[in-house]
Amino acid sequence: MKTTIVYTHPWDGSFNHHVLEVTKAQLLSKGHDVDVIDLHQDGFDPAFHAEDLKLFGKGEYNDPKAEDYMKRLKASDEVIFVFPVWWYGAPAMLKGFFDKVFLKGHTYDMDENHNLVGKLDINKAAVFTTGNISKEIFEHIGDPINKTMIEALFGTVGIKNVTWLHCKTVHMEETRNQFLLEIEQYLK
Repeated sequence: MKTTIVYTHPWDGSFNHHVLEVTKAQLLSKGHDVDVIDLHQDGFDPAFHAEDLKLFGKGEYNDPKAEDYMKRLKASDEVIFVFPVWWYGAPAMLKGFFDKVFLKGHTYDMDENHNLVGKLDINKAAVFTTGNISKEIFEHIGDPINKTMIEALFGTVGIKNVTWLHCKTVHMEETRNQFLLEIEQYLK
């Protein structure tokens, strides 16, 4: 099975980086072919520039990294996103990834009734997030990770069967250890 991990965190000493390394090691130990897209290490530019916008409607890429990422996602059986929650959502780096990589004709099309139809055929996915906010608070404010990212965005492009695991108090060692156990259980 080919698993692509999309990772974003600027500091390699972070707990998120540890989550990435643990996830990668567990997948490799199970015989997975693992591809890591590390947006910061790659120097990915998340900003959507005028030239990107000119080509967006045509489904064409201006950024060669974005085009490469799309090819790597299309070759995947499974995708895992690892990132911190900042201000109740994904960091700008990941938002820019979605904006620049998920283009019409590559990840979705429109049918004759103008409904969006996903083109990615990824039948297993996970979102591993960290922060200092509980899922209950997320739900209270409208559940942006679940509603916007998982249901709307991933549902639109054809990423299915998504599991979201969240470490709600990243500053507490006990919670971090429990989170790593949840990831291990998920990856079994």
